[in-house]
Amino acid sequence: MNRLRTAIAAILATVTAFCAAAQEHIYEVSEEMKDSDFQPRVDVGFEIPLAEDFSFTINNELRFRDNSKRIDRNYLQGSFSWETCDYFSLDAGYIFQSILNIGDLEYKREWQYRHRVFLDLKAELELDDWKLSLTERPLVNLRPWADGIHDPKAEWLIRSKIKADYDIPKTDLTPYAFFELSNTLNTVDYGGGPFVDRLRFCLGMKWDFSDFCNMELYYYFDIKNARDVSYTHNDQEDLYRIYLNKERQYVHVLGLSFNFGWD
Repeated sequence: MNRLRTAIAAILATVTAFCAAAQEHIYEVSEEMKDSDFQPRVDVGFEIPLAEDFSFTINNELRFRDNSKRIDRNYLQGSFSWETCDYFSLDAGYIFQSILNIGDLEYKREWQYRHRVFLDLKAELELDDWKLSLTERPLVNLRPWADGIHDPKAEWLIRSKIKADYDIPKTDLTPYAFFELSNTLNTVDYGGGPFVDRLRFCLGMKWDFSDFCNMELYYYFDIKNARDVSYTHNDQEDLYRIYLNKERQYVHVLGLSFNFGWD
């Protein structure tokens, strides 16, 4: 009997606490489908061998948005690559990201800066002219300007990519396709917990037109998910009203990439 009374008391205490929390915070969730966008990009990269199976790559990428009407961001990346064996490699890198934020008014145009650190773990399998690969990329975006309400100051994600390449015999052309899934590992308070923030489908073509240089032309179809959290506070009633807006957008990306390397 005493155990039953204790259990009932615990349940009542939990319900009371939950009701009190519900009174302190009114939680509203909305969903929004944003207009689709065409966001082309171009990048140039250089690979420098440092030792056997070890190299350094530097890359700069410029991206556009709003149906290619304005610059979106610029990425400057440096990474080290180590091919541990014929079927596994490791990449570790840093990206300095410059993001152009216009806001609602044109005069509020400003550049925001953030940092990304990532690690690529890549497994490959070659079958005649085919190459299959699986890449896992844990990464963190560090945002000095974030307030921790709308955007986390340190955004942790993991991206999984499965890719197939085919070397067309007697040519220097390699078509490829991949699918990428991106998962958040943390969100801001009231963000609803981790979620899938991106699904990406890609078709591309690589052309090795010399021993020193290759070019890639590719198309991405991105399904992008985002969550925006804000709140208002009533000082008289000490009441917070929390707003969680879930956004989805379909993005088409056409990219051109030039890569240079020394053997």
